[in-house]
Amino acid sequence: MPELLKLALPTIAMRSGALIMVMVDVIMLGHHASDELAVYSLSQGPVSTLMLAALGLQMGVMIVTAQLFGAGCDARCGGVWRRGLPYALLTGGVVAVICAAGPQPFRWLGQEEHLAVGAAEVTRILGLGLPGYLGYLASGYFLEGLKRPWPATWLMLAANALNAALNAWWIGGGWGVEAMGAAGAAWATTVARWFLCIAAAAWVWNLSDHVRFRIREPAARDPAGAAQQRRLGYAAGLSIGFEAFGFSALNVMSGWFGAEALAAYAIGINILGTVFMVALGVGAATSVRVGHAVGRGDPADAEVAGWTGLGLDVLLVAPVSLAFAAAPLAFAGFYTDDPAVRAAAAALVLWMAAILPFDGAQAVMSNALRGWGETWAPSLLQGSAYLLVMMPAGWWLGSRMGFGVSGLFAAILGGSIVSSVLLCMRFRYLSRRGRNEILRESVPTPL
Repeated sequence: MPELLKLALPTIAMRSGALIMVMVDVIMLGHHASDELAVYSLSQGPVSTLMLAALGLQMGVMIVTAQLFGAGCDARCGGVWRRGLPYALLTGGVVAVICAAGPQPFRWLGQEEHLAVGAAEVTRILGLGLPGYLGYLASGYFLEGLKRPWPATWLMLAANALNAALNAWWIGGGWGVEAMGAAGAAWATTVARWFLCIAAAAWVWNLSDHVRFRIREPAARDPAGAAQQRRLGYAAGLSIGFEAFGFSALNVMSGWFGAEALAAYAIGINILGTVFMVALGVGAATSVRVGHAVGRGDPADAEVAGWTGLGLDVLLVAPVSLAFAAAPLAFAGFYTDDPAVRAAAAALVLWMAAILPFDGAQAVMSNALRGWGETWAPSLLQGSAYLLVMMPAGWWLGSRMGFGVSGLFAAILGGSIVSSVLLCMRFRYLSRRGRNEILRESVPTPL
């Protein structure tokens, strides 16, 4: 537990920082104008889906680095980063082009004209920052795989300070700049993300022991290693993409209920996502520990690392769930001064108290499975939960049954329960298989 906690704390801070950046945008826009918040929220549907799927594509950097480092193959680690960084920038460029699609996709989804036009502009601006963010992740994941997560964390904190300062200037205007509202928040986030990319790459390049890892040498030709790195990324990207697509669909459904419901959903999902970063941080640390154990051929320790990660996540999110249940209106009030939006968001905070333990569990266990070397199984299990359970349940409860955004959050709870149970069952299967292999190897060969 102490080693896991030592890894988890900075990774939690790093991932929380990414969502806190969006949370600050939401809070500052909520106090500026509810319409601007609704526009920004609508843009988060496609941006978050594409960003999270692309984020998953970089997961191979962390997992392969952790396995090589655990196996003592330090000289091969630098090649993982040298392959991962340009791949991240290329992936981000593709995503940026998709984000420039314009307002028509929002119109096709039944959004009001002013929301569609505004969201298209914000989506385009945020898309310009995604190559920078993915480049930062490639460097940050590499450092995490080497058990050096703090530099990426400090850079994330600095980027958040930069984003908040630019928000204060560009959202409301001043010093010769006209008020830009949601577009101003998007530009601030984009600038902060490119700062992260450049600073993190410079940090890795200038590591004091860069020779040990061959960071400044061109990546050695390693088709098998590169393919494994990509496969892990494809699987993680697909898995996260399934989940993000499901939440994006719920985001679109919330727009059917009007701007007020859309704003409340934005607040609720932002609070949920911010706390979810705790689970992602614990999950990343768990993946690194499992990967190290697998790299040195110790499945028993890999099993302990996985279940310990799950237990740590439960311990960390339980107090938050209790706080949400005790004071939902207070948490919603941080985001908006609009009484109607605040009341609607408070109802969603109550749902989050039940969602958090299960949502966190599925995040931790999917990372534990990837640390073990699993590729497609976590993707299929999470996809089944979020596409086949959560999305249809959200449509039925929210639209057909008339529960609105509360019905959407009930669907999130159902999908998270199914996902966490399936992933835990898969990890238990791998653990038992690993124990059986150890037992077979320990049986003496008959003379």
